[in-house]
Amino acid sequence: MYISRLSLRNFRNFNSASLGFTKGVNTIIGENGAGKSNLFHALRIMIDDSMPRSIRFYENDFNRSIGNWAGHWIVIQIIFDDLDNGEEAQSIAMHKMADAENFDSSKGTYSLFFRPRIDIRRSLFEFSEKEGKTKEELSEILSQISLNDYETVYTGRGSIDFSIDENYSSFVGDFESMTFPDPDEEKVDVYGIKMYGISIPNEFACTFAKALRDVEADLRSFKDNPLINLLRDKEKNIPIEKKSELENQVEELNSSISALDEVKSVSSGISQTMRDTVGETYAPNVNIKSELPANMERLLQSLKLWVGDPDEEDYDGRLGELSLGGANLIYISLKLLEFERIKKNEKIANFILIEEPEAHIHNHIQKTLFQKLDKDSTQVFISTHSTHISSVSAISSINILARGKKKAEVFNPSNNLEPNEVIKLERYLDANRTNLLFAKGVILVEGDAEHILIPVLIKKVLGVSLDELGISIINIGSTGFENIAQLFHEDRVRRRCSILTDNDISIVPLPKDKKDDDQYQRDCRNSEISGEDRKKDLDGFCENNDYVKAFYAKHTFEVDFLLEYNSHEIKVTVKKAYKQKKNIESIGSLIDNDNVAISGKEILRLAEKFGKGWFSIMISENINHLTYIPQYILEALIFACPNIKKSILIYIAKYRISQLVDVHIDKLNYSEISANLSAFDDETEALDYYKKELQNDVLSEIMVLIDA
Repeated sequence: MYISRLSLRNFRNFNSASLGFTKGVNTIIGENGAGKSNLFHALRIMIDDSMPRSIRFYENDFNRSIGNWAGHWIVIQIIFDDLDNGEEAQSIAMHKMADAENFDSSKGTYSLFFRPRIDIRRSLFEFSEKEGKTKEELSEILSQISLNDYETVYTGRGSIDFSIDENYSSFVGDFESMTFPDPDEEKVDVYGIKMYGISIPNEFACTFAKALRDVEADLRSFKDNPLINLLRDKEKNIPIEKKSELENQVEELNSSISALDEVKSVSSGISQTMRDTVGETYAPNVNIKSELPANMERLLQSLKLWVGDPDEEDYDGRLGELSLGGANLIYISLKLLEFERIKKNEKIANFILIEEPEAHIHNHIQKTLFQKLDKDSTQVFISTHSTHISSVSAISSINILARGKKKAEVFNPSNNLEPNEVIKLERYLDANRTNLLFAKGVILVEGDAEHILIPVLIKKVLGVSLDELGISIINIGSTGFENIAQLFHEDRVRRRCSILTDNDISIVPLPKDKKDDDQYQRDCRNSEISGEDRKKDLDGFCENNDYVKAFYAKHTFEVDFLLEYNSHEIKVTVKKAYKQKKNIESIGSLIDNDNVAISGKEILRLAEKFGKGWFSIMISENINHLTYIPQYILEALIFACPNIKKSILIYIAKYRISQLVDVHIDKLNYSEISANLSAFDDETEALDYYKKELQNDVLSEIMVLIDA
């Protein structure tokens, strides 16, 4: 038995979300604030018997995107697969009322509804039946609803997914059209059967390891200490005779310690001082007594972990001497051992929930830990920021959470992909490339040159890094663009993906008859034909997909970079690479030639001589704020981050002005601009100012971004 789906409606930062899970280990990845902890909290409400059943929800538990929470429902639903034939499992098996053919004993649902009580639901239904009803009347009814008018109901056997908008509108209510269902006609197969006489979480073995662990503090706690839980369980197995013997020994030790002359002298001194201070009448009698716990359970609770050094076998130290990562490993190990203890009880399903296991642990241990968590008959849920953990996670078992406007977005990167396509992706997505699963936008390139130089161009020219923009640039190498770009789709990861490649249009004139080509022209013609085919294929691939778009260099990356008035950067690079003045001047002359057949051929020769990747590293050292970014790269950047914050645009514009002040703007004008900038209260006004006052070729890059 395992959880195959979790659906959430109006719970915290989830407006309407549905996540699919598989057997074994499931990974939930996402940025800070995307909802990973909220998702785990929802799961624990449903399956963790340490959580209270009479859970209380508050106003801030409703998703903010719905506006006024009054009248809305919070719904948490779980679908189970592979149910066994036991009574507990079958109590949640799916069914349709009076329709035995649709009964499925292998699947089950377990739902929580936090909803208005039936009298409130009746009043909403009666209102919706009225003629001439108005929004004002509905608002008046809703304003009278408080959380005291709500109830928490757990049901099994429901068959409707309330994360689907149409279902929510039909069976909860449509607040826009002001229509609400009759609560007296609620169907059991829609909402499910209320669970009486059975607590589903009690039938599960569930262990939760929280994030941001203070291991030392947790191991001092009597409530949440996994070590004490393990020892408490073992205490039951200690023979009574042994307990009595140990308890007697502790009592004797307490008496011996208390009877020490040194201890008695201190207690006598305290008593005498008290008498001297307040007199014999009011001074209490003071004794010092040893209170080592004589009760066996308390004795076991006093035990502390001492940990050895793997590189120093004969040394043990206190837990506090360990690194944060080492302490974290100890904590997770204790939680897993605690899980094995409760798993041995006859439970119908076993679950482990671990938040951010990578905390303070280096990458090799992260990967090993993740792979060791795959346990028989146990479903594991891990939330993580770690690209190392996500790199060893099966794509089919990953859910991605992303921050949206007032609500989380949920992506499943394998949704509606063929198994062979999923296998290819899993082979490709190693630790370096799983960055694309965390990014707000992605740029795919096919070579080292673009991968090295584009991030430097963006940082030096615009003043912000791709990381600040939330953009991952991925070098696909020999992997086809389509294999990776298919991740970005309405059905899967709803993030923008720009594809950067070359048209490979020949830099030299080609004869009409290809038979007249020399060897160089023949190579150029073949590249041009390949470029045409590639463009046709990519344009077809991107068609009808709003999340992927291809952008093309006219010739190649190196040639287009040169033609964008960047000969200075190339010549400075050449000057550093060559010693003989004659060679430097000769190459400089070729680079400056207006004929692309000459300058383009030379830049390609240099790239071939030094290696494209290394040549890009050499050029990157000479990039500055005066370098021009090729237009197709700018357009790819704009597409990949359509929701760039206006504050970032303003920062870029300020950066451009500050860098260009000595060359293109006189000091007086710059001072005036700075004064105006500080006076802006509204970002829109500032952008309008930039558009109006700074229209010049030097700021063309930022103007493209602002206009986008």
